[in-house]
Amino acid sequence: MKRWFVLLGCLIGMAVATPALFLQPMGLYVKPITAEFGWSRTAFSVIISVAALANGLSMPFAGYLVDRFGAVRIAAIGTLLGCGSYAALSLATSYTGLLVLVALASIVGNLASYPAYMSLAQRWFDKRLGLALAMTSTGIAVGVGGFSYLIADSIAAYGWRSAFRIAGAVALVVGLVNLLLFVRDNAGPIPAAERRAETIDVAADGHSLGEALRTRDFWLVAVAAMLVILGVVGVNFNLPALLSDAGAAPARIATVVALGSAGSLFGRLVTGLLLDRLPALLVAGLFFFAQAVGFVLLLGGMQWALLANFLLGAVQGAEIDFLGFVIARRFGRPAYARIFGTSFAVTLVGAVLGPLVMASIYDRTGSYDLGLMLLPLAPVIAFGLLCLARLSAPPRDATPS
Repeated sequence: MKRWFVLLGCLIGMAVATPALFLQPMGLYVKPITAEFGWSRTAFSVIISVAALANGLSMPFAGYLVDRFGAVRIAAIGTLLGCGSYAALSLATSYTGLLVLVALASIVGNLASYPAYMSLAQRWFDKRLGLALAMTSTGIAVGVGGFSYLIADSIAAYGWRSAFRIAGAVALVVGLVNLLLFVRDNAGPIPAAERRAETIDVAADGHSLGEALRTRDFWLVAVAAMLVILGVVGVNFNLPALLSDAGAAPARIATVVALGSAGSLFGRLVTGLLLDRLPALLVAGLFFFAQAVGFVLLLGGMQWALLANFLLGAVQGAEIDFLGFVIARRFGRPAYARIFGTSFAVTLVGAVLGPLVMASIYDRTGSYDLGLMLLPLAPVIAFGLLCLARLSAPPRDATPS
């Protein structure tokens, strides 16, 4: 029973982690901040790209700290520093200052993010690993949905600076209470109820980070995930502005963004269940096709915005579950946080490029349509890369290649 309380703690921890604050909700700040400072949307998109870059560069280091000092201790430090740094964004008075604060919040907040909580989940679960990783990453969808409404209402009532302070304070309080009540590490073996018949000693079985980096499979999976995240983050970050340009009211925009969070919640849960029952490649194919459809639907205008963002949210949720599951199954557990953190860092290159590409297309053409026409190629190429990769561990007497 204890493992289920820990899993609840992992979900809550991810709900108040910086990814839940910085991805889709950050797009709600585009118009008020650019209106105050007179920046272009391309200039503002650099902010989220800097956040993704800082997140990516710090992810392997965060994974090392988790493997070295334990997930709970590192998550506590990350919660304190990350939420405080996010609230400090309200103090920005210049473009450079905002970039520095965003980078700082991303780096320190990353300590209480994917490496810590995904690592905790895979230390408590094995038979239901897909479900456990899905429930953990579901926290992001819950957080994005809740913070989208909180930030939108706070901006409307008090302005964008107060919105940063309010969201940061709420995340800090919830995060600390969660760490005290639910989050616990597991230094021993996986609970007996979660052991698969073929599971061997998890303390010894698996790859080191260096061994994983020398395999072709690591890079095929990581680059495929990068292409998926490039498209979904590029669209989601610009979505509030895209909808506003189409005449949508703030309440309608918040509803579309929140439905994307519902899609992410759906994608994470369904992916986790499917990964425990179906081949990983088949699961990836289903969701990648949904992403391509979502991009095409957005070209149809406001009438398809709700369905389109639901599909894109589902793919974003599925992508993280898929990556965490494949890393655990293909490379084992001893260096899981480091390997996952490094693969996720590669993935976040897409989060750096996506907002810049879409905003640049808008600034050059006055529309996002060209980007929406090109982006369906990304999941197609990603699926092709996965077809070339081994998505589970080779036989025990085989030599990794």
